[in-house]
Amino acid sequence: MESQLAGSLTTLSQSLRSTKLDLEIGGFAQARADRDELADQITDYLLPRLKRLDAPLLVVLGGSTGSGKSTITNSLVGDDVSPAGVLRPTTRAPVLICHPSDEAWFAGGDVLPDLPRVTGEESTATGVVLRVKTVESMTPGLAIIDAPDIDSIEEANRDLATQLLSAADMWLFATTAVRYADAVPWDFLRQAQARGTALSIIINRIPTGASNEIVPHFESMLNEADLRGVQVYAIEQTELTDGRLAPSAISPLATMLDGLASDAERRAEIVRQTLDGAMQSIPNRVRNVAAAEAEQRAAVDELRASMEEIYSDTRENLSRDIGSGNLLRGEVLDRWQEMIGTAELMRAVQSQISILRDRITAFISGRSGATAEVQGEITATLQQLLIDHADQAAATTASTWRSLPGGRQILGDDRSLERTSEEFKNQVGQQVRSWQDDILELVRERGASKRTTARILAVGVNSIGIALMVLLFASTGGVTGGEIAIGAGTAGLSQTLLSAVFGEQAVRELAAEARNRLVERISHLLDMDANRFRSHLWAVVTPEAERDESVPRLPDALDSFEKAT
Repeated sequence: MESQLAGSLTTLSQSLRSTKLDLEIGGFAQARADRDELADQITDYLLPRLKRLDAPLLVVLGGSTGSGKSTITNSLVGDDVSPAGVLRPTTRAPVLICHPSDEAWFAGGDVLPDLPRVTGEESTATGVVLRVKTVESMTPGLAIIDAPDIDSIEEANRDLATQLLSAADMWLFATTAVRYADAVPWDFLRQAQARGTALSIIINRIPTGASNEIVPHFESMLNEADLRGVQVYAIEQTELTDGRLAPSAISPLATMLDGLASDAERRAEIVRQTLDGAMQSIPNRVRNVAAAEAEQRAAVDELRASMEEIYSDTRENLSRDIGSGNLLRGEVLDRWQEMIGTAELMRAVQSQISILRDRITAFISGRSGATAEVQGEITATLQQLLIDHADQAAATTASTWRSLPGGRQILGDDRSLERTSEEFKNQVGQQVRSWQDDILELVRERGASKRTTARILAVGVNSIGIALMVLLFASTGGVTGGEIAIGAGTAGLSQTLLSAVFGEQAVRELAAEARNRLVERISHLLDMDANRFRSHLWAVVTPEAERDESVPRLPDALDSFEKAT
């Protein structure tokens, strides 16, 4: 049973550490703290304590800056084991003091396994280490850690203090007569209460004779916070001898610790209290983290969905605008009419359809030099249409994201996302020209027969390609009959020309293929531009695809834990 419980705790710790809370939304800060603290407590305390319930009791002495923790530690031990002062080495190397007979347990790395150990007087280690110091005056069965300040100006020190307190069988919490009502210490005290941690409190530096006033007031505050029964030890302000408090000042506290060390039954009681409290606190703490993770996933999904929808709408709008006739305006229409001789051909249409093919051929053949101008105008107009739509998509996406949870964090100060990129603009021209090459290749492929080839050669491949583009820009519905007459019938004439060369069914197929290829290129361009938003998102948020599937999600890991308990 204990093996199953240890296994479920190990899995739960892995799930917590793999839970990403990258977005700064909702209660993210508390959720991150809960995630890290619980994962650390499982590996630093619960697993090693379950492994050996009779291991020496670990008491962590924590508290606020200036509460005199190091002085209290040195006074209890009777030796200068923890340097006191403003610039304390213990902020980077907290000191664990134990009897030599208990050194193997604490130096072995079961408790706080991620903290490298330094024993004796070694000082070559860098970074955060745990200094294990053995002292003969300590009673076997109990060790003390002097932790960094819980309100240190250094975040790393605050995190380390929290980690050490979470690894304790018992908290000794130090405050002072002038700071016992501060908010930060009370946050930790409520945390101890919520987790069922064994707790005693020291009020240090009480003015002489003021204990009878301060201690009852503090105890009333504890009662109001539902911390009844917590033992309070008062230490009045006295002169230090060799940097230590007089034995009489700490006598009640020293007697309590010595009694714990020598009473195996009492130690076991405290271990069981803290262990059970920590285990019982796990479900709610995990659910809080899981809820924050779900909130973050929902925010990411909303950001992605909004961007995908905007760019999808842009693709549809472009597809519609391409065939709306808007491209057959201005310079494009003028150059096309000059090239094809619209008025004369319209008279031919009205008089005698049977001779239309020859008339069209004659008109276009005589104006072959104008094809480059028409093609150039189509390129410029289509290119600008794509850029305008992409600019609108980018601006709308950026604006939408800034209104959604996490969006401002993702975008940061990068305002360039509010318009399309220079790369997009360069690619647009290349893609439009490549599409026009596709059109010409389609014309050549469709005109493979000798008869059709002759007709194409008579009119000109470029001229027929332009006629196909004009027809495409005039209707999204394909080519049916002569109902299209945009720009004084230019689209209708394009259809007539193409039908005369290829036949009506072939023209339908050509137009559909030409349109599909253009839409495909447009989709590629827009997807490339949308990738800028995806890149910004994945730079902050870990993509779901990169999640380690071998590690269960929190709800599943919690379910396994609850079954094991």
